[in-house]
Amino acid sequence: MMKTIDYASFNEQLFVEKLENGLTVYLQPKKGFEKSIAILGVNYGSVDTDFSINGTPVSQPAGIAHFIEHKMFDKKDYDVFELFNKTGASANAYTSFTKTNYLFSTTEDLRDNLLILLDFVQKPYFTTEKIEREKGIIDQEINMYLNDPDNRIYFQTIQDLYPQSPLSEDIAGTVDSVSKITLADVQRAYETFYRPDNMSLFITGRLNPEETLSWIKENQRQKSWSVPAVIERNLVFPTVANDKINKYQMAISRPKASIGIRGNDSVPRGREGLAYEIAISLVLDLFFSETAEDYTQLYQDGVLDDSFSWEFENERGFHFAILNGDTNKPQDFIDKLLKIIRQIPKKLSGMSSEFELQKKELLGNYIEMMDSEEAISGQFDGFLSEPLTIYDEVGILDSLTLEQTVAFAEQYFDSASIQSEIIQAND
Repeated sequence: MMKTIDYASFNEQLFVEKLENGLTVYLQPKKGFEKSIAILGVNYGSVDTDFSINGTPVSQPAGIAHFIEHKMFDKKDYDVFELFNKTGASANAYTSFTKTNYLFSTTEDLRDNLLILLDFVQKPYFTTEKIEREKGIIDQEINMYLNDPDNRIYFQTIQDLYPQSPLSEDIAGTVDSVSKITLADVQRAYETFYRPDNMSLFITGRLNPEETLSWIKENQRQKSWSVPAVIERNLVFPTVANDKINKYQMAISRPKASIGIRGNDSVPRGREGLAYEIAISLVLDLFFSETAEDYTQLYQDGVLDDSFSWEFENERGFHFAILNGDTNKPQDFIDKLLKIIRQIPKKLSGMSSEFELQKKELLGNYIEMMDSEEAISGQFDGFLSEPLTIYDEVGILDSLTLEQTVAFAEQYFDSASIQSEIIQAND
């Protein structure tokens, strides 16, 4: 039976039902909206290359999750994108470290597009010939990324934070690892992870929950799956040296610098984990946004410029922050940012007024995102013990205190491992 989660403060509702085959469906109608967005997510990403099936260990080449994402659109006698184009829908897909998402947006024919989405993901067509042909396409994509200095420094930072682990590889893998992918590898990965009980479907925008759910149920009743196996994912991260600076060369006009902060503390899943993520993101804003005192000084000194940015990733089994940018003073960039980072837990407790101002600004950003189906769907997570929406994030942020934030910051920064990168122009 469909369950309703009320977000009374926002006059919004989320309808949830777990189907008999294990697929969890989340429906969030938006009154007055003309567009609908659907995301079929698979709890499977680039880090899931080592796992066991009923106790039998399996190790697969890096990049296979991304490879499968590409192959899902290539069928025996048609191209999936052409089907979506005929209905006027826009379709896409992407692979992250821990998830693969297939999505479309449309202003009409929700039912037709929804059935296309469910069928093309749940009815694969893999052949040796198509897999071999795809390798050349993926190779070109990998080489393009290797020649992109921003992509290079980002993944190089992660590689040095998590050496000798699935995280040390690009999401697309390497030319060598992709060359090793076989039809058997693809079929095994698909059968292991592309199961309804390891997937979630989220739809928001213009929709009727009861009607939409009936379409989904009818579609799923026509399909069958084998008995689920016992799957265990193996993701182990070796310890890493702290405060190491790694230097590389590329054909670039200006040096690039990056600092990676690997969290070695344990982060819970669910709402507490989301509170942690929001708190650390808020802290990074406090110290590294354009309104921060230290940022302003570094900007005036020419250490930072408008290319500077930061991000914080809190994923299944790991979390890290990366701060990077172009700079003519890469050593100063690293030295001065590291000095700020080391002072964060101590200085944070005395920043009560700045904390409240930053909270208000972030709340404003969330409120603005509530008018965007793309933002609503992008913030949604259906692979936790309970679904977490943009409305949950607002509630957590609103109740977050400075004391809680200080505790999270101490937990994260005091045990973190830090690696820094400098990419300089070729000699």
